[in-house]
Amino acid sequence: MVGAAVAPTTASADTGDRTRTVDCASLYVSDSGGTVHARTRNCTVTWGKNIHDNDYWQTVKFQLLDDDTDGVCAKANAIASDSGKSASFSECDGVWTTKTATLNGRSSNIFIRVAYGSHSQHGKISTNIGAPSGF
Repeated sequence: MVGAAVAPTTASADTGDRTRTVDCASLYVSDSGGTVHARTRNCTVTWGKNIHDNDYWQTVKFQLLDDDTDGVCAKANAIASDSGKSASFSECDGVWTTKTATLNGRSSNIFIRVAYGSHSQHGKISTNIGAPSGF
């Protein structure tokens, strides 16, 4: 009988992080004449939590385009509804640009607003992404 030695294996530690990614709508803003000025695409919100220390976060990711390079930039905001924490983005060059922000804390939904121009004076549109169950 031949014996075999088995080396002990290192246990993989569970960090406690849990995530769920939710798609969100593509948005666009046009002026009263129908010319599109700002667009988003490939939008996701990744809802995260840590089951060990009860931390929560949301990572918002999308592409933003200033569709009409007329000197008025495309603007976007991602806002955590419960805490009011937010991130602001802009794109002025007519190139799809990936925008990402992580908002810390628990939130029941993320509000994404897209506009063009300062203070949304030219137009805006928004979408609201609710947290999945357990987040």
